Amino acid sequence: MAQLIKLYFIAFLLLFFTSAVAKAEKVNFSFSSLTGSESPLWIAKEVGFFKKHGIDAELVYIVGGRVVVQAMLAGEVQMGVSGPGAVIRSNLAGGDLVYVAVATTKADFTLVTDKSITSVEQLRGKRVGIGQFGGGPDYTARIVLEKYGLKPDQDVRILQMLTGQPGRLAVLQSGAIEAVVINPPLTIQARKMGFNLLLEYSMVIPHFISSGFVTTRRLIQQKPLVVENCVKVLLDAVRYVFSNEQGTLKVIGRYMKISDQPFLREYYREVLVKELDRTLYPKIKAIDFVLEQEGKITPAAAKAKADDFVDRRFLDKLKKEGY
Repeated sequence: MAQLIKLYFIAFLLLFFTSAVAKAEKVNFSFSSLTGSESPLWIAKEVGFFKKHGIDAELVYIVGGRVVVQAMLAGEVQMGVSGPGAVIRSNLAGGDLVYVAVATTKADFTLVTDKSITSVEQLRGKRVGIGQFGGGPDYTARIVLEKYGLKPDQDVRILQMLTGQPGRLAVLQSGAIEAVVINPPLTIQARKMGFNLLLEYSMVIPHFISSGFVTTRRLIQQKPLVVENCVKVLLDAVRYVFSNEQGTLKVIGRYMKISDQPFLREYYREVLVKELDRTLYPKIKAIDFVLEQEGKITPAAAKAKADDFVDRRFLDKLKKEGY
């Protein structure tokens, strides 16, 4: 009899876990840069927050906001990380993308140059390497250059580099290019290599979305619980970053392929925990800034409202519930 009860119990457990796995929602979630501001996704995957909330997540590395947007509109990616330029341009052309959470609300890009270049004006006639055209580094580089009186693609040649930030830094080191746009923690490495951290874009662009989590209104309408659970995942992951230094260092070190623990610790304490937003709330001022820039070339942007590009319902609901 005891043996029979034991068999029934094992069968119940197998049925329970099989059912739980079957109910897990498949979500392809893209990230666009090997930088700590996107680490909540990596942590969610490695620590198990996706599984906790019934999400079978596949993380996909896609360089460039424009490519992320294309993949999302094609249904190949359900959620992803993208800067506001690509999102807003897509929506003005008829897309249905919307931010449901934002990890960083500052332009965390840095213009890194050969040590012979000591001012932005000296970039005239030189080359600046970015990721994909239409991505955050490209979009912000053009704004910054114009603010310094330089015309992108005329006074300064902007080069698309189909590689991640380590690849860009390697090309700068080779001398084949004079400047690149990268994020921390590669900026720390660049400084130690003797390059000039010529300009932090946050000094020129006061409000921006460097790591914003975007999805489609179609997915929100069809599967609101899936989107809500993904927002829970991100909140759990961000809280983990602030509460577990060693665990965070382990994950970001693995994804960034950096084993130098003092280097990672410096980055975590001096940069990462200072730039991440604990609340994940999208900031309207950041959208307003991009709409202002787009309005110079696209009349439709002048008529758009920042609230058209954000959906705070899930964050509002979770906050009200005390999550």
